[in-house]
Amino acid sequence: MDTRRDFLLEVGVEELPAGYIAPALKQMMDGLKSGLADARLAHGEPRCSATPRRLAAWVPRLAMRQDDLEMEVTGPPARVAFDASGKPTKAAEGFARSQNVDVASIYKVQTPRGEYCAVKRRQDGRLAADVLCDLAPKVLAGLSFPKSMRWPESPTPFARPVRWLVALLGEETLPVKAFGLVAGRITEGHPFLCPGKIEIPSADWADYVARLLRANVMIETQERQRVIREQIEAALAAHGGRLEEEWLLEEVTNLAQWPGVVEGAFSPEFLEVPAPAIVAAMTEHQRYFPVRKADGSLMPSFLVVTDRGGGDEDTIRRGNERVLRARLSDARFFFRQDRGRKLESYVAELDGMVYLKGLGSYRDKAARLERLAAEVGASLGLDAAALSAARRGALLCKADLVTAMVGEFPKLQGVMGEIYAGLDGEPQDACKAIAEHYMPRSADGDLPATPVGRALSLAEKIDNLCACFSMNLAPTGSADPYALRRQSQAVLRIAEASGRFFSLKGLIRAALDLLPPAADKSESVVSAVLGFLRDRLQQLALDRGLPHDLVRGALAVGADDIADYWLRLKSLEDLSKEALWPDLVAVAERTYNISKGVDGAEAPDAALFEQDEERSLWRLIVERRDEITSLEDQRRYAEAGRLYAQVFGGPVHDFFDKVFVNVEDARVRANRLRLIRAAHALYGARVADLSNISTGVAAKSG
Repeated sequence: MDTRRDFLLEVGVEELPAGYIAPALKQMMDGLKSGLADARLAHGEPRCSATPRRLAAWVPRLAMRQDDLEMEVTGPPARVAFDASGKPTKAAEGFARSQNVDVASIYKVQTPRGEYCAVKRRQDGRLAADVLCDLAPKVLAGLSFPKSMRWPESPTPFARPVRWLVALLGEETLPVKAFGLVAGRITEGHPFLCPGKIEIPSADWADYVARLLRANVMIETQERQRVIREQIEAALAAHGGRLEEEWLLEEVTNLAQWPGVVEGAFSPEFLEVPAPAIVAAMTEHQRYFPVRKADGSLMPSFLVVTDRGGGDEDTIRRGNERVLRARLSDARFFFRQDRGRKLESYVAELDGMVYLKGLGSYRDKAARLERLAAEVGASLGLDAAALSAARRGALLCKADLVTAMVGEFPKLQGVMGEIYAGLDGEPQDACKAIAEHYMPRSADGDLPATPVGRALSLAEKIDNLCACFSMNLAPTGSADPYALRRQSQAVLRIAEASGRFFSLKGLIRAALDLLPPAADKSESVVSAVLGFLRDRLQQLALDRGLPHDLVRGALAVGADDIADYWLRLKSLEDLSKEALWPDLVAVAERTYNISKGVDGAEAPDAALFEQDEERSLWRLIVERRDEITSLEDQRRYAEAGRLYAQVFGGPVHDFFDKVFVNVEDARVRANRLRLIRAAHALYGARVADLSNISTGVAAKSG
């Protein structure tokens, strides 16, 4: 006989903000899973779904009773619990009373701390219904939101007032208490299309979904999104366009219980406003989908997702057209106002915008970027025309911050700057760089596509990092108010994508030198910024699935040149798959382990050599040094590794087998250490430190 039943929990609320729903569902799912695991209740895979007016969780095939639990409870040390004759003491009697057992049931166990007394305790499993009545309120009370509110009927805050609760275990109603309510089996349909109460007879998910559908509520999030997507794609395809705003689709899915799509129109005269501003007015303010032609140009139309299905379209269309007309009128006003002047004229107004306290205004920042972009551009190999465009783009890149359009639509910063600069006849490369200097706009966002854009973006982010570190504003713990982790990752990605070899330290030093006197420009700040970038670089490599020991080995030699770092790491990855790899690692490890404490770069003195193995090893170093370093100079690191292993594999092991390094004669000992260090440095100082590589091959130093 199957003793398992399904569990259904629904929280009915006033309209939830769309952005609150997905995080709440994840928390609800996590809370139920961990709570049921702790409660020792077996179950099937839970699911959670929601609409703006309800959060629902379903757990299939839930065991009706906890497993019984047998546990061993330790008490006082045996020497305290029993006297010399083995009789229980008051300590044993007290322990037995505390565990509600007879003192005769106490036995002795051996623990790491010695011999202790113990008893067996059996805890009978509770009924699932009782467990759920305790667990469900805790899960619901544990949901957190960006903003919560209180209302008179509830002692517990929530995103919006809770109006009903449903809690069913099979066909049984569970009296779950939360938010001043006691759960029942009554839910509600669509408040306008099918108002009224709906009785849910059991926790059967399919029946629950079907009953809500009959009440114009589509509870399953993925199904609701599928319906919306199909309608939007069909409407856009009729004009030759396609869906581009995937992020908006995610949001509107949680704005409707019974979705429908209505197409509206606006006057073509508004198309004089740049398309990004029209799209921003539609998507950010109204959650409308723009309609584009096959060539990507905007049409004077829009799509709105309603919560009325396909009903009352004319009224919905007229209302939304009226609202959008007002929004577009504002956008046109801002555009015309901005275009009364050239973009360059706004640069002076940046003096009134503080960048960071102690580091001047955005006008000062633009002046720094003019000079730093030229430095970065030179490192990236830009020609004279491109360098000129980079400087011009740097001067103008922050100017749109004081325009009316960006004041209304902050996400258009850079975008409007590019448009306004283009209308002013600025160089095309400079215009593009104004928009691209904000890229990537997210951790894995698109990188700047143009060389000038890469230079300006890199300059912007290096300036931000140096400015914050110089004022002791580095991230701490999880706090990163200036998004420096994201910007440091952008620096690394852009440097890698550029394919150019250059020193990050040099650019950091240049950026610090351009900061005002209040900034700390010491070498400790240079080291701190480089260390911060190094940590991000290590994580970036690990995220790509590269072995930790290889990542660490390449980093140990340095990460000042990002493109060079990736080449060295790639060479290690390739070599690690070859038969010679254990030999290469063994040579590097043995030479490193014994010489790691040797300071300086002094060459060994051949006159102090006493054994043929010393002379042979030094002769090889002198004869093959130029060949190996030449390969390294050409960044042919895999070839250098193969040659190094081939040349020094045998001689190094011969040396350690026959030469005792730590002799009593200090001069001979120091000379031998310098010899070993010289052998190690040929590869280990320029490519990678392989002293902690995992190969399964043990190596010992003599």
